[in-house]
Amino acid sequence: MRNIPHRVSSLSALGALAGLLLLSPAASAGDVTLSVLGLEPAAGAPEAVATAVTEALRQRVTSSTGYRLVPGKDLVEVKLVFSCPDEAPPCMTQAAQSIGSAKIIFGNVQPVGTDAFIVTLKILDAERGVVESWISEQITKAQAAPVGLRAPVQKWFAALTGQAQPGTLKVTGGVIGASVWLDGIQAGLMGADGLTLAGIAGGQHQVTVSKSGYEKWERSVTLASGATEKIPVQLKAIDGAQAVPLAPDTEPATSVPSENEPAPAAPEPFNQGSRVGAWAFLGLGLVGVGLGGYSSYKVSSINSNLDPYRYKTLDQNELNYVKNQQNTGDNYTKLQWVGYGVGGAFLVASSVFLYRGYFAKPTDMAAGKSRSNLIVLPAVAPGNIGALAYLAF
Repeated sequence: MRNIPHRVSSLSALGALAGLLLLSPAASAGDVTLSVLGLEPAAGAPEAVATAVTEALRQRVTSSTGYRLVPGKDLVEVKLVFSCPDEAPPCMTQAAQSIGSAKIIFGNVQPVGTDAFIVTLKILDAERGVVESWISEQITKAQAAPVGLRAPVQKWFAALTGQAQPGTLKVTGGVIGASVWLDGIQAGLMGADGLTLAGIAGGQHQVTVSKSGYEKWERSVTLASGATEKIPVQLKAIDGAQAVPLAPDTEPATSVPSENEPAPAAPEPFNQGSRVGAWAFLGLGLVGVGLGGYSSYKVSSINSNLDPYRYKTLDQNELNYVKNQQNTGDNYTKLQWVGYGVGGAFLVASSVFLYRGYFAKPTDMAAGKSRSNLIVLPAVAPGNIGALAYLAF
């Protein structure tokens, strides 16, 4: 009789555990077990990017109905353990079965230049031992962050699993030249027909439109699978700026994918040539002054070498040595004045171009063209060579 309480306690615990398992959504018989192996960074690709893409995919699996995430190891480790360097389906199937997953997602990240990466993903069905589908898409360095990966990962997961078809966002209205941002990543600029963003994964997205002189416009949009969503935009001017609204119902002539559209190059400053000239003259001036300083050092060194011979009778060898040192000293003296003169002239020219390149306004530049010019002339005097710089008004 003393064992009865223990039996009751044990049966109660088993019943509670069974109830939790039955109520747990992760234990639903309809869920497909899916594991995301850590992506392999190819040579030159940062490991942080591969890790960020892997974690974004795992979070996507966790938040998707019908799937249950199974913890998986890195692809590199799996290939070593199961000896499958070429990621052959039989070997990857064995790896999936070893971790108890019906399907696995694996792939790699390869660098493209210094500012982009190509992400290649495959999904394998372990029951059939075949790769069901695969994708390979380029992302920018800015998209490789957790926020920027949200939209691409939605599209990749939908394409791999056949869960949904990508849709299209048509941003209309607004102001020509306004920047359009999708989920924190710049997607393009507004044109005369607005901006069309194709290949967007279904789900919730944040659209932001901004331009200097206007208040920022933001809206959360839910895009259905394979649907086209029109987003009318109206920017409000700040400080009296006049908006040039576009027709909100205007359909774009062509549908151009703009997810990776580069922003147009910034216009070259009107005084770019003066800026380049300023730094060029500054460099030449420093070289000239440096040459003068080095020559001064050599003259001082030669004078120190000749000090012991100034107050004594010299033989022929000593006379030859003194004469040779004097000739060398004269040459360095000339180089000294040339270095200081030319270097100083270039420094003066640099200061003029610095002003014209960084401080002068276009009106000052136009007025100054007819009023002043920098003139640099060589200067030659007995025993000296240099340069003379002056401004002519």
